[in-house]
Amino acid sequence: MRQQSLPTGGVIASHHGVVMRAASVVVLLALLLLAGCSAEPPSSTGSPATTASAAPVTTKPTPTAPPSASIGQTVSNRGITLTVTDARAVDSIQMNESNFRPGSGYEKYTKTTPQAGGRFVSVTAHVVNNAKVGLDLTCSLPINTKLVDSQQRNFDAIDDLYKLKGNPECNDQLQPGFEADMTWVYLVPQSAKVIGWGFQDTTDFSGTVDFTTVRFDA
Repeated sequence: MRQQSLPTGGVIASHHGVVMRAASVVVLLALLLLAGCSAEPPSSTGSPATTASAAPVTTKPTPTAPPSASIGQTVSNRGITLTVTDARAVDSIQMNESNFRPGSGYEKYTKTTPQAGGRFVSVTAHVVNNAKVGLDLTCSLPINTKLVDSQQRNFDAIDDLYKLKGNPECNDQLQPGFEADMTWVYLVPQSAKVIGWGFQDTTDFSGTVDFTTVRFDA
């Protein structure tokens, strides 16, 4: 199983869309990093000057990034509402490598381990479709996701998520108003320190939005 490379076009095919998506990834990193830091005002060691003629100094407030959510907290990005219920490193995953559908009684799951030098990180969420269209969660890209580590690297989910035990089947459309559980698995280097995960609703072609982030360590 191979690690996918960062997509260059994704759902938005225009050059403008590519630029916006790249900017969104930068924002994702900024949100995750800011969420882990606490800002404290600098202390003053000297006495303030008392010049009578000095005009008051005004400063513009620094923009504050929205905080990242935590595991178990429900968050939304446009029409996608989800709750991350579990996020952790796993030694192996169960993949249906047979030609039989899940539930047929003939399917066979194979224990799959990461390639040498890597490890799997699994993110499971309960997804509610509040968008205007159906969602093919496993064989399309209605939800763009990224796993982020402390080196500001973005990781894509592995291929063939529909084969993962418990996931929706390929082309199994989650219609508006319905909900389902979904698991994404990522291949990262053994030394990677994962700091969080982000998702983005890509069903609206009017333009991209920033990632909504969930912070955790794995």
